[in-house]
Amino acid sequence: MSPFSERRLVTITAEAVVEERLLHDLRAWGVKGFSVSRSEGDPFGSRVADVAGSFVRIECIVTSEMADRVLERLAEGYLQRFKVVAYDQPVRVVRGDKYD
Repeated sequence: MSPFSERRLVTITAEAVVEERLLHDLRAWGVKGFSVSRSEGDPFGSRVADVAGSFVRIECIVTSEMADRVLERLAEGYLQRFKVVAYDQPVRVVRGDKYD
């Protein structure tokens, strides 16, 4: 039996102004853990924001069902109103029960 479990890595890059709201919503949607880092660059193909580091990158490892839920809810509540890019990709993790 493999020590690895298949999960999804959801990555969200968003303008920093929505960070607290986004973290609150992720918890409300059932995400148990995530990491947050400051991000610079031009992820949206437009001008770079006025303040350096004015984007956040949020990553969470979740089940496929949770990844679908997060991406759907981001599409419903964020993508039309804020600068947000979100995607998921498969990952293998140890201690997979930690991410259920």
